[in-house]
Formats: sequence, C-alpha cells, structure tokens
Amino acid sequence: MKFLLCAAALATCQAFTTNPGAFTAPSTSNNNNVFTPETHRTRRSTIVMDGKANAIRDRISTVNNTKKITSAMKLVAAAKVRRAQDSVMATRPFSDTLQSVFGGLINRLGGEAADLPLLTQREVNKVTLTVITGDRGLCGGYNSFMIKKAEARFNELKAQGIDCDMILIGKKGASYFQRREYPIRKIYDTGQNPDSKQALAISEEIINTFLSGETGKLYIIYLVCS
Repeated sequence: MKFLLCAAALATCQAFTTNPGAFTAPSTSNNNNVFTPETHRTRRSTIVMDGKANAIRDRISTVNNTKKITSAMKLVAAAKVRRAQDSVMATRPFSDTLQSVFGGLINRLGGEAADLPLLTQREVNKVTLTVITGDRGLCGGYNSFMIKKAEARFNELKAQGIDCDMILIGKKGASYFQRREYPIRKIYDTGQNPDSKQALAISEEIINTFLSGETGKLYIIYLVCS
C-alpha cells in the first residue's frame, strides 16, 4: 500500500518541470506587429471623395473656366468700346463745325427762318423717341441705363397727355420694348459696324416723320462718351 502511494506522488511530481520556458508565452515577431510605432509613422492618409465633394470640385473647376472666358470677353468688349469712342471723337470737329454753320444761317435769315420746314413751330400732340442701344450685353450698364431713361421719358409724356411712339436702334432696346408692347414706329438693326447707308435710312425716317406732321417733336436718347 505504501509502495503504491509513493509511486503516485512521484508521477505527480514528474508532471511539473523546472524549465521556465514551459510557462513563457511564445514571443511574436516585430514584422507581424501592425501596431508598432515604426509602422504607424510610415502609414499615409487616404482622402476618400464622396459624391458631394466631387460635385464641389467640379463646380470650382467650372467657375474657374467661366472666369477665364469672361475675362477674355471683357478684353474684347473693352477694345470695341475704345474703337467706337475713337470714331465718335473723330467726328466731333465735323459736327461742331456743322452746328456753327447752321447757327450762322439761322441768325442771318432772322424772321425768314419761320419758312423753313424743320424750324416751323407747331402744336405738339405726339412725340417720337429715338432710342439707341447695343446688340449685346457686354457694355456694362449702358443698355439698362438707356432703357430706363426712355421709359422715364415715355411715362412723363403720357402723364402730360401727349401721345408717344418709338424708333428703336439696337437689339437690346428692341427686344425689351417689343416684349412690353410699347408703340414702335420702326426698328433698325445696324450690327457691330454701322455704315453711312444705315445712318441715312435712319435720318430720313426721322425727318420724314416730322415733315409729314405725324409727330410734333422728336427726341434722340443716347449716351455721350466724354
């Protein structure tokens, strides 16, 4: 019996070992550790673009392209305005001389000036407004300014009980007043480079309207370039 007890105790002791490695967890290699500081420092951030961010990016690109196109159009329009101003300034000496000649003739005629058809005094029952606007919108506030002035004058005459119609030169003014059904006598489309034939046709329409007695007074609404 004692022999059996001793044999059981000896078997139990052999189950344990004095080797410290038996109670040590296996070490892990640094290459397989994804949380080491070295690996964290070498990681790169990744930007994920969702649908909204893509739309914003495309919108910014579109606005930049439109800005470039608008800047180019602005330069072209400025050059055209400068050429038009130079043309007007070149004709100013001629118009000043012509005005002085007419003034001298009227002063010499004296009382006989009443016989000239263009100087005949008549009762004003109807007025014709000649409004000059541009064909495009690349001229700042010119078109809107001219339209507002023409509308204001038209309303003033209507308030005084005077009938009024219009002669329109330029697409912007023509489209504006046509949509609002203003009384329009004639519309002229002179384009970007008006010539003497177009100017003669407009002047004949204005003079004939006055000489025929269809209107008692004519106003030309335009902007003076100084």
